[in-house]
Amino acid sequence: MANKAANKILILTASVGGGHEAAGRAVRSELERAGYDATISDGLQAMSRTLNWMLVRGYCSQVQHEPRSLATVFAFTSHKIGAATVRVLMGSLYAGRLHRKVLSKDAPDLVISTYPLVTAALGRLRKDGRLRAPVVAVISDYGVHPLWISPNTDLHLVVSECSSELAETAGGNSVPIRFPIAPEFHHAPPREEAREELGLPPDDFVALVVGGAWGIGDVEGMARCAAEAGAYTVVVAGNNSGLKKRLEERIAPSFENVQVLGWVENMPALMSASDCLIQNAGGMTCLEAIEMGLPILIYNPILGHGELNSLTMERSGVARWLHTAEDLTGYLRSAVRGEISLPAPRNEPCPQSLVAAVEPFFQNERQPVTLQRASRRLSLRLVFAPLVVVLFIWLAFASSGAAVATEALNLKVPGDDPPPGEVALAVRVEDPAAASAIENQARKERVPVTIFADARGARGLRPARGITFGVAGDSGEFSVPWKDRQKAKTAATEIRRATGTSPKYFLPAPRTNLAAFADAPPHSRPVMPEQSVQGEPQNGLLVVETSGRNPQAARDKLARTVREIRGEGLRCVPLGKL
Repeated sequence: MANKAANKILILTASVGGGHEAAGRAVRSELERAGYDATISDGLQAMSRTLNWMLVRGYCSQVQHEPRSLATVFAFTSHKIGAATVRVLMGSLYAGRLHRKVLSKDAPDLVISTYPLVTAALGRLRKDGRLRAPVVAVISDYGVHPLWISPNTDLHLVVSECSSELAETAGGNSVPIRFPIAPEFHHAPPREEAREELGLPPDDFVALVVGGAWGIGDVEGMARCAAEAGAYTVVVAGNNSGLKKRLEERIAPSFENVQVLGWVENMPALMSASDCLIQNAGGMTCLEAIEMGLPILIYNPILGHGELNSLTMERSGVARWLHTAEDLTGYLRSAVRGEISLPAPRNEPCPQSLVAAVEPFFQNERQPVTLQRASRRLSLRLVFAPLVVVLFIWLAFASSGAAVATEALNLKVPGDDPPPGEVALAVRVEDPAAASAIENQARKERVPVTIFADARGARGLRPARGITFGVAGDSGEFSVPWKDRQKAKTAATEIRRATGTSPKYFLPAPRTNLAAFADAPPHSRPVMPEQSVQGEPQNGLLVVETSGRNPQAARDKLARTVREIRGEGLRCVPLGKL
């Protein structure tokens, strides 16, 4: 290839979060260093300004206020039918506009996409034959979701062998690469120099807490755990001014070892000066930390794709996922005291570069995907789309549909498929005095218990070691969805105020179904209690109902249930282990 600059590469991104744009900039930088002519354009904006506005504003709002809805969408699109439906809709509605506004004008020799919905539209153009240039999708997250894979895309570039396995399973052609990062991270100052430059203690254990450009996730919870563990904690709130203000009001005054920052331009220096990164599994931030050898701890990841990313990162040996505040605080405290040494991320063995992966397209060494002319007949998938909607509604509201959904959509619902011989014990309380009595009895019995409370019952709770807390759904006879959701949010606020921790679980009433995911408060996971036979305990989530009982009667019922569990030879385990 005589002249790389003669080959024009168009990189399409989206401003949904900061990661897709950051990935696009890093890709362009590496291609330009290799001599290629690379430009960046906002592909989602070109497809539809309205869609762009909805996704940018909607995604941010969902993560902050309705994270459970993200998990529902993630679950639906994890299924092949769901992912295919979204791809067909994106291609049918927006592919032509993307072609007219960007591709036909720029006439690129290669198109690279960093955003899945843009990739879907490009795949449709490749399939129809309207786009002759090869299409490459770059995926910066370790956890590759099926929606991010387009069978009509020529190549998917991923960050690890585990990621490649997920991509291949979803039907995509993939290659793991050493993902490019911004050049500044290759020239970060040494640790001592960085600490002096930033005014950080030279000898302290420094924990860097990050929530991405938008400052999303449980940043406050991560910061509190790090500070309580004794680490000097640097919190980056990004461009989330509201989060920065809350941290300055709630965290900074209580701890001398906390520094709160807003948007920063010196992230390479901050990473060089730190002993670990704590965050919610964002793609590009983790890749930057991996490149610098900075240990990564993940806590309370975004439901859905954040959890998948966390699981895959841990499997790949590049991060550790701490599932509870107690686990995170204890792990950091051991590191601060020097009792343990945090492992640096494990590097994949000699992966190829992005440049090496795309060069064959200009040398005609790769065969493009098979192109097909667009058919005027309506796609069968569009014909079946209404059936998919009907199926989804059934899954959402029918109790039998919930069982199918947890299996088909790979939902993780504690209690749905319990191990033999194991019981997670829970108590539902509505009376404050009964709630206090249950806490006392649980400590006396020395068994792990999850207490589910409504707003009234939460007022009798207090912080307790070995006890987890959850929100009890409204058990009234008549159910109004928006009112139920508001009641659940109010109960979550009361539980947090009483115990100092956010409730981890949500106990729907009267049954667990996909609709319950919409009612669950932020950062809480719906659970599925077991249906006991003739009142005898069996493996699964066993809920002790104390409604209408006085404190002594509630204690007695819990004690009797514990005896019955032990009498059946069952083992009590924390709900998180079920």
